[in-house]
Amino acid sequence: MNNSDRPRVLEALCMLSFLGSGGGFLLYLAAAVFYRKAQEIVLKFSSLHTTDGLSPLYFLLFSLFFLISLLGVIRMWNLKRSGFYMYTAAQVMILSWPLAWMGLEAFSATALIFTVLFLGAYTLQFSRLRA
Repeated sequence: MNNSDRPRVLEALCMLSFLGSGGGFLLYLAAAVFYRKAQEIVLKFSSLHTTDGLSPLYFLLFSLFFLISLLGVIRMWNLKRSGFYMYTAAQVMILSWPLAWMGLEAFSATALIFTVLFLGAYTLQFSRLRA
């Protein structure tokens, strides 16, 4: 693929998403593997007072959603529309999974804002992607 075929805005979005989704995948996978240490970190740096509602499965599924998001970003980098759909589905799961697992106290306005911004930006680039 010729580098000039990919719009600069799409390149920038994909690079940022690669960092976010790749980092999220590694972080949540590590939290699943090193669950006891992850519990300590969650209690120290979040507003949760207990980790009773969490489990290694919670973090493992989160890492799966981030992996799907990452694969979608890679496909969009290669100008494939299927990547947009994969990324969108994964982002919806990333937003809704904590709510389904722990309830409304797990809502993150910051995550919602960034998700809406990135999905909006990718939507504006959708016509540049190929089937």
